[in-house]
Amino acid sequence: MARHDLVIRRRTSIAQRLPDTYQEKLLAFQKHVLKLRKTHNYTMGAIGNVDETPVFFEMPGESTVNKAGEKTVHVRTAGAEKQRCTVMLGITADGNKLPPFVIFKRKTLPKEKLPPGILVRVQEKGWMTEELYLDWLKSVWFRRPGALLRQRSMLVVDSFRSHLTENVKVKMRQEKSDMVVIPGGMTGMLQPLDVSINRPFKSHLRRFYRDWRCGSTEMTPTGRLKKPSLSQMCEWIVAAWNTIPEEMVSKSFKVTSISNAMDGTEDDAVWLTSPDSETSSESDIDCNESSDEQ
Repeated sequence: MARHDLVIRRRTSIAQRLPDTYQEKLLAFQKHVLKLRKTHNYTMGAIGNVDETPVFFEMPGESTVNKAGEKTVHVRTAGAEKQRCTVMLGITADGNKLPPFVIFKRKTLPKEKLPPGILVRVQEKGWMTEELYLDWLKSVWFRRPGALLRQRSMLVVDSFRSHLTENVKVKMRQEKSDMVVIPGGMTGMLQPLDVSINRPFKSHLRRFYRDWRCGSTEMTPTGRLKKPSLSQMCEWIVAAWNTIPEEMVSKSFKVTSISNAMDGTEDDAVWLTSPDSETSSESDIDCNESSDEQ
């Protein structure tokens, strides 16, 4: 390949022509957002996006450093790779990041001391429900900076069923907040959190986990490695969220055609590089162990 000047190219969505149905959905979404913005003249701080993302207690990387030639490499974990919590992230078009809203899979709230800047709830399956979404609206969205002025706002959400119940719609109307639903299958193009924020957020989480795992030697009474505590997970979530710059947040709304200038001068922003690709990628190198336990 080097001799013939050949390289491996990865398929991308930018160079491909979208199916006609997707193009129609994209144009309809952009027109709807533009119509609402012209009608209500939202401030940038009143345009928001919210999304749930899973966070696992164990985040081993896909690669490690080991002697060449060995067929099997054992990676140190506590066996909790499938245990997860749901983290609800919210952002606004002026670059503001709303407090993370974390849902743990349990029946009672943890008694551990939790770090400031995070809201913790519990649910038997660790999932977002209508009740918890209404709780997030009340505790986070309707208490964001500037919300007490009760100016009209716009919240962009995906088509997850808990976002679209009748009780949620009634509450949104009462608080003068317009809900814009991203068409199915289009979140990878139109949801700011999906397009630009979630990837670097989880990259920082993996880095915190890797640093902790490489230095942690605590064991359980049965001789297994200890998994991260709930308070430790919350600290990582807060720290990872704080590392996301405001410029990246505000730019994420422009590359998804939500906060672009209404006079058309920023229409080309949708072709700019996604903010998350501008950040340096974190290597997923994990500690390895020569014992037989994984």
